[in-house]
Amino acid sequence: MNQGLTGFQLKVVGVITMVIDHLAEFFLFLGVPMWFHWIGRIAAPIFLFESSEGFIHTSNRKKYMFRLLVGYWIMGIIGQIINRYLMTGDAIIMNNIFGTLFLGTVYMQACEYFKQRKTFFKGLIWFLVPTLLSILAMTLLSSSLFESEIGPVFFQIFTLLVPTLLLTEGGILFVLLAVLFYLFHGKKLLQVAALVVVAAIMLVFGGGIQHAFTLNFQWMMLFSAIPIILYNGEKGRSMRNFFYIFYPAHIALFAVISFLIQR
Repeated sequence: MNQGLTGFQLKVVGVITMVIDHLAEFFLFLGVPMWFHWIGRIAAPIFLFESSEGFIHTSNRKKYMFRLLVGYWIMGIIGQIINRYLMTGDAIIMNNIFGTLFLGTVYMQACEYFKQRKTFFKGLIWFLVPTLLSILAMTLLSSSLFESEIGPVFFQIFTLLVPTLLLTEGGILFVLLAVLFYLFHGKKLLQVAALVVVAAIMLVFGGGIQHAFTLNFQWMMLFSAIPIILYNGEKGRSMRNFFYIFYPAHIALFAVISFLIQR
């Protein structure tokens, strides 16, 4: 076995840092320190990186993408229930990394088709469909239809079923980072450079450098470069089904516990 972290071990790092982040998200009122969120910034880039590895190495890309889409639907329903019945005050949860991972793989597939002239048009379709659906979602949000009684319901159903670039977790930059990880597969220096550039954009445009350790700490995602660099290219043990179950389960559990404590 090569030295470094296997894919399994990298995912474990992602899961642990994700849980630490969500402890701060749901229990900050109990005195959980803000720096838990700083640690949590490591998680998302790891999952984006692993999604690119999964897309490249899976034996069935369509099934892989469909699993992510189903995960998005399930987490979306759970999120709706939590926001309706288990949140206090004006707080809402928007956790659904499955949508980001799914969109990333859709654009990865578009890039695959772009590589060959005979499948270029198919790649264009794969690129345009999610892009146009994302534009449609934002058009609905700003249209007069949203002011009617049926408008918000239609929008909610639409976004529950369709992951969109501007409304998914991490937005366009996270989806772009996943695609860059794919495009630079096997080129660690370029992958890390992409991560650093995205982190820098978030630092500068995400709320101001003056708030870098309070409100605008997403730039700390650049520290995920360390475990990513240590990745040795080996899959290791499989934990595919674990993540699909654990991600929504732990968020639901934290939401229930947080709600009961605050009642």
